[in-house]
Amino acid sequence: MKRRILIVDDEPDILDVLAFVLEDAGYETMTVARGDEVLPLVNHWVPDLVILDIGLPGLSGLEVCPALVDLDIPVLVLSSHDRDDQIVEGLEVGAEDYVSKPFNLKELLLRIEKIIRRTKTAEPSLPTITIGDLQVDLRTHMVRVEGEAVNLTPTEYKIVEVLAKHAHTPVSSGFLLKEIWNSEDWLQGPEMVKVNISRVRKKLEKDPANPRYLLNRWGYGYLLTDAMLDGI
Repeated sequence: MKRRILIVDDEPDILDVLAFVLEDAGYETMTVARGDEVLPLVNHWVPDLVILDIGLPGLSGLEVCPALVDLDIPVLVLSSHDRDDQIVEGLEVGAEDYVSKPFNLKELLLRIEKIIRRTKTAEPSLPTITIGDLQVDLRTHMVRVEGEAVNLTPTEYKIVEVLAKHAHTPVSSGFLLKEIWNSEDWLQGPEMVKVNISRVRKKLEKDPANPRYLLNRWGYGYLLTDAMLDGI
């Protein structure tokens, strides 16, 4: 079965080019030009990925993205080349990745492939990693804190999983970029890691300003531990 990709952009030329390129690469596509048309469409045509422009009529991409994330639909945002703030905002509301306009089509296809592989590929049966009152079930991809399930996006879960597999040991931004995004040299790479870590921390921690589980060791990286038990 072909993977489905919904393309959302208010520039007809971009819609036409992306639809042609993606269909030639073996994907099934649909296109819309307004933000307020997205959610009614995905209610009956569920995509495996949404390519979402931020500047849209009706509803902006930043308004549409969280609703798609709540439906477990991964999002790749398109931003203007001179608007780094749009990239950060898109990541903060749950986007899996970003591409700046004008974009390289080969790079875009690679990003799409990596997102779909990361979010749609099931893993074999694996154990649960327990760190204090935090549990990471590698089989079901569920994270629980004090028995309560934590709602994470696929990328957020992958961050927790990587850190859990290296529990109590700092992991660098470069390592996270390679493990999760398969790249170490993105210009915005460290900022993307920082934004995603912040999102995860807000979901795991009762007091994100004074985290118990997801800590930062300046000069070394991020680690998943239990500061209460470890005496940190």
